[in-house]
Amino acid sequence: MPSIRLARLAAAALVVAAATSACAQDLYRDNAVWLDDASQPVRLESLRGHYSVLTLAYGACRRICSTSLRILEAVQSLADRDGVALDFVVVGLDPAADRPADWAAFRQQQGLQRPNWHFLTGDAASTQGMLQRLGVRAWRVDAHLLHDFKIVLLSPQGRVLRSMEYFDQPLSLLLPDAAAAPR
Repeated sequence: MPSIRLARLAAAALVVAAATSACAQDLYRDNAVWLDDASQPVRLESLRGHYSVLTLAYGACRRICSTSLRILEAVQSLADRDGVALDFVVVGLDPAADRPADWAAFRQQQGLQRPNWHFLTGDAASTQGMLQRLGVRAWRVDAHLLHDFKIVLLSPQGRVLRSMEYFDQPLSLLLPDAAAAPR
């Protein structure tokens, strides 16, 4: 029995270490060049100085990703109501299927035309790096890409402040303190 407890403690320590590492990282220092939905190069560094809400999504996904985007829209409404400035960043999970033109069509179809919304596509290495930095798992089952649900609030310095990992967590989790993020 002691070895089972020790194994559980070791596993818990690894989870805490991974979470701490993800929170300590400056995601805005990411050297990857992403393409936005207008096929323009973007570096995450351009978001420095702003609070951002970031998630990874797969354009063809009809469950987790569509729920994530509905949550982002609801957070946008709360931020508007409270006068809080936020950028929203959606990073494509599948560079082959989530191309800039695909995101542009998605943005148009969903009415997400505000300039504080950013839909980004990277190469396979950049996308994998983002998955690892955020601790998100993605895997293929037949033709579909499955992945963990995760939305993060980034500080103006690019560090993960909080993350939503379950659909039923409060939306306020993705808002900075109102005093810290005035318009």
